[in-house]
Amino acid sequence: MYMGKLQWVDAFELGMPEIDDDHRALLGILNKMQTAVDSGDFDLYLFLIDELIATSIAHFQYEEALLDKIGYPDVDRHRDHHAMLLRRAMAVKEASQKITTKEGLTGCCDEMFKFLVDDIVAGDTNFKSFLEEKGLIARS
Repeated sequence: MYMGKLQWVDAFELGMPEIDDDHRALLGILNKMQTAVDSGDFDLYLFLIDELIATSIAHFQYEEALLDKIGYPDVDRHRDHHAMLLRRAMAVKEASQKITTKEGLTGCCDEMFKFLVDDIVAGDTNFKSFLEEKGLIARS
């Protein structure tokens, strides 16, 4: 399945500029990865997947520290979700290093787009109502 490039949509907005900016940055890296795949630039793709993972780690650490600070009751579950996402990303990176076809790399890139959507939709929306209740973001 070819997902192509994703555009930022309002549904991705959490309402916390720091987190939303991180998500936009991750989406930007993913779109660069897709461009690298489309042009057959495997080396650039591998460089960018490293950048994506490093940026994700920094984002997850920031988000987890914030959730700890504000007393989010499910922070451990959210931390576990991040750990699962990173294991998944590392598996995709490992698979990417062995792929020799553009089609194979397209599948890996699609999986990384799902990684981001899983973080934003499956993960972060779980704590959005808590942030609203605490008055840290506007109610949507």
